[in-house]
Amino acid sequence: MPQLETILTVMVAGVLLSASPGPSMAYVLSRSVQFGAAGGLASSLGLALGGMLHALLAALGLALLAVKFPVVLQVVKYVGAAYLAYLAYDALQAALASPSPANSAPSTASTSTAAHAPLGKLFAQGVLIELSNPKTIIFFLSFMPQFVVGHSTGGVLLLSSLIPLTAIPADLIAIFAGGLVASAVQGKTWVMRAVNAAVALVLLGIALMVLLR
Repeated sequence: MPQLETILTVMVAGVLLSASPGPSMAYVLSRSVQFGAAGGLASSLGLALGGMLHALLAALGLALLAVKFPVVLQVVKYVGAAYLAYLAYDALQAALASPSPANSAPSTASTSTAAHAPLGKLFAQGVLIELSNPKTIIFFLSFMPQFVVGHSTGGVLLLSSLIPLTAIPADLIAIFAGGLVASAVQGKTWVMRAVNAAVALVLLGIALMVLLR
């Protein structure tokens, strides 16, 4: 069982990691703006599961493959960036396909984007994005080893699991902020088109962040 001092140190490091700008936070914020709080929460839960899978890989020692074979990390990075670029294209298509104000339904019948959010799909996307997040991978490879040496597999899993858990506060802030924006643009077709276009740019920017890390 890890000592309390070690647990607190890892928790503080996890909070700092999640609070710093990165692909995960930007992704949750963009999805919250695009699909409302429900979409942001589904995305955040997907990221959390992806983080737990990272913790499991670290506990099993599989994460060390990226140290012995750097090409593995490069492949993951390119796959993640390509997937984010695809999501950006998908968001741009949604912006271009949005109905014009003249053809839209009356405001009393209009619904928010959150009502049509594919929550299961957003959850799965969150898992894939976190698994391919170089920021998380490098953190587990460079920071965690100094705390897990000598611990059992269970101890390593416990410490590693703290990282995705400490991301919850930052994700909740992003979800709340994005949800407010989504509520503000509800029923405003031209604004929703602009939001989808902006999300496309954000996702493309995240893809570039992934490539440059």
